Amino acid sequence: MRKFASVTVALIVAAGIMVALPANAATKVSNGVACTKLNATTTVSGSKYKCAKNPLSTSKKLTWLSIDCLNSASAYTKSQKDAVTLTANLTAQIPVIEVGITTETAHKAEIQTKLDSDNQRLTAAQSKLAAATTAADKKSLTTAVSAWTAAVRANTSTIARITLNIRKLEAAKLAATTQPAQLAADVENTKANAQLICTKGF
Repeated sequence: MRKFASVTVALIVAAGIMVALPANAATKVSNGVACTKLNATTTVSGSKYKCAKNPLSTSKKLTWLSIDCLNSASAYTKSQKDAVTLTANLTAQIPVIEVGITTETAHKAEIQTKLDSDNQRLTAAQSKLAAATTAADKKSLTTAVSAWTAAVRANTSTIARITLNIRKLEAAKLAATTQPAQLAADVENTKANAQLICTKGF
């Protein structure tokens, strides 16, 4: 009788363990855990999860993904698309910028030729003025010196402005040339961040 009672108790304990196992062994919701209902949501320890396809994966399998994971994946996808558009725009700008540099450089050379000529005429007028003896000659030569001085100043100012324009265009070309690589690096950083946040089991 005692032996029967012992066996009965053992069976009851075993049954209790078997009943308890499914609850204890229930799958914990976390990134990458399979789910069945698209867009279903649940909250675990204050973190919200959604049943969806992982944007970072080619798999069409539905899994639980944290909202932080989905947001970071969305940010990565957007940065990728934006980078493609911006890179195309920058690439298209380079030929236009180069034409601008060529045009400004040619204009600068033209103005420099005028400036050199004006300086020569100014020097000649100043020499003649220094040697002038009559009031009439002094007056006309003084006017000439003033005119050539004004021309030299104007052309010098123009050259300075053109030089500044060329520097700005060259800076723009450099940015258009190097920025795509930086954009690509930023996209990769965004992707790495999203992959970290979406790590399976978190």
